[in-house]
Amino acid sequence: MKNITLFTTLFCFLGFSFLSNAQAISGDFTVGTSASDYETLALAIQDLQDNGVGTGGATLTISPGIYSGTFVLENIAGLSADNQLIITAAPNTVTFESQGTTATEAFFRVNSLSWITFNQLDLVDVSAISDDDIEYGYQFEGSTAAGCLNNTISNGSIFLGANGARPETNTRGILFRSRGTDLATSNSNNIIDNMSIDNSSWGIQFRAAANFFGAITQEDNNNQIVNCVFGANASLGHEFSSGALAINGLGERDFIITGNIIESIQNFNADPAIPASTSGISLDSCSGEISNNMINSIEYESTLGSIFGIRSSTLAGAETLIKNNTIRGLQRSNIVASTTDPSLTVYGIWIFEQSGNNGLAKIYNNTIVLTGDTPFDYSSTGVQLRGGSTGEFPAEVFNNIIVNNLSTTSDVYKSFALSDGNTNRGFLISDHNLLFAGGTNGFLGGIGRELGGTEQFTNDLAEFIIFSETNANSVNFLPELEDLENGDFSIPGSITSPELYLAPTLSEVPLDILGLTRFTPNTFVGAYEGPETLSVLGSNRNEITLYPNPSETILNISSALPLNANASAQIIDISGKKVMTVEDLSGINSKIEIDVTLLESGLYILNLQNGEQTLSQKFLIK
Repeated sequence: MKNITLFTTLFCFLGFSFLSNAQAISGDFTVGTSASDYETLALAIQDLQDNGVGTGGATLTISPGIYSGTFVLENIAGLSADNQLIITAAPNTVTFESQGTTATEAFFRVNSLSWITFNQLDLVDVSAISDDDIEYGYQFEGSTAAGCLNNTISNGSIFLGANGARPETNTRGILFRSRGTDLATSNSNNIIDNMSIDNSSWGIQFRAAANFFGAITQEDNNNQIVNCVFGANASLGHEFSSGALAINGLGERDFIITGNIIESIQNFNADPAIPASTSGISLDSCSGEISNNMINSIEYESTLGSIFGIRSSTLAGAETLIKNNTIRGLQRSNIVASTTDPSLTVYGIWIFEQSGNNGLAKIYNNTIVLTGDTPFDYSSTGVQLRGGSTGEFPAEVFNNIIVNNLSTTSDVYKSFALSDGNTNRGFLISDHNLLFAGGTNGFLGGIGRELGGTEQFTNDLAEFIIFSETNANSVNFLPELEDLENGDFSIPGSITSPELYLAPTLSEVPLDILGLTRFTPNTFVGAYEGPETLSVLGSNRNEITLYPNPSETILNISSALPLNANASAQIIDISGKKVMTVEDLSGINSKIEIDVTLLESGLYILNLQNGEQTLSQKFLIK
């Protein structure tokens, strides 16, 4: 009798387990119509939360259409590297047009879940009034028990602000916030790829676990923001007393920020209660790589606060590599700075120590150009180290073009190309830069701007070399750039003395901003390689050819190499804005035709991505 009872109990247990596992959701499912597997996305999410994800994972493909609603994903069992959840749609076919309430909301909130992908979804806030707007496009919230790891958000768009009105200060296109207590419960290994974010106060924020005072208690690791565009259709920023940012990180180790375009931030808060910064990329106590980003326009209207193209403090003992970025269009409006405390208020790149985090910043091969039509009532700098009261933290500044042509109304205000805020010399190691300050009260270099420091500044390179103890091999002249007014900072083929632009090749920067191989042993300063590689054939003459060039209707791409299954081409205008993408070019090794009739006249760059290889060429549209 005992054996029968034991057998029956065992059978029932195994049978129940089998049935439970059988209910887990796996495979491909359609969503959105009465003929779909799930009529609504809410029903699909509820099924996942009730039964979990099964073997091989689950893919939810949303049918074309316009949808409404906000969604919370939590308590979904079974997610793993082998059992992922993918929520996707065909390109440009699915839009969520949703309305918020007085509560804090996101289109998609994910609580302590990993291995989820959102792909090719467009999100638009159509709330009636600003007080009810949706605060977040995607909101990932980790807990002390579980973080958000290995998630992906890709190939979509986010447009916030109630019915297109200027947004509230607390809006974020994408937010990752951690409360983890160890690496396993952090928010790590997440990727944001090819997203377009408009009309949000902040674009993307990764915030590691921190205490009330902002000190990091557990770092995040290996998060990435790549190939995203900010403010191309409607500027980021707002009209309230707070800062605005495109990309922000706090406590992010090995953070990768590459290939992004910050087209426009307009922060119009004329009388903030406290100083507020407006930044393209702002990293507090982080490390990693900031590369190949284009920052095109940031405007801040205020009497308090500052503008930063890139603002960075590095984790103690770690490094941040800032390379191949272009920065321009930094503008203060309606400001008359103090004459008794004429602090810098516009910074191309600002490097600073924060809460003991004074790791090494490597600033290599960037192009920074600050220009303005009239003199200004404030001080500015292309690159500065902020020394505080102690002023002892390291930075390496090599092979950059740093131009500050801003003029000031009074000699109280100054415009620097490079400023060292360390108390003692030797913490800034800087050389082979092109430094130029051409405006009234402009100075190519200065030291002693730390608290209590003795300030020295000059527009004479020889003098700067002596008192800064740096830049022995730097040069001082106004560089010839292809189209300074329109932001094409490449070096033209018509330059008369190309040797003046050459500097030793840096091993950390083997490619330029376009993916072109830099010369060895000498390379060109700035983000772009020199005129030979930027010609129609360039250094890739045996690999890729564009014709006719100039073109009017059809652009032909001839490749000497076979293209793999995922080969694609992107066309970028001279402001850095992506204007066209062509997918699935596999198997073609003779000629590819691209219809360019919709492109306006002007200069463009074509990037052909073939596996890990990027081939780039310029072309003209007549």
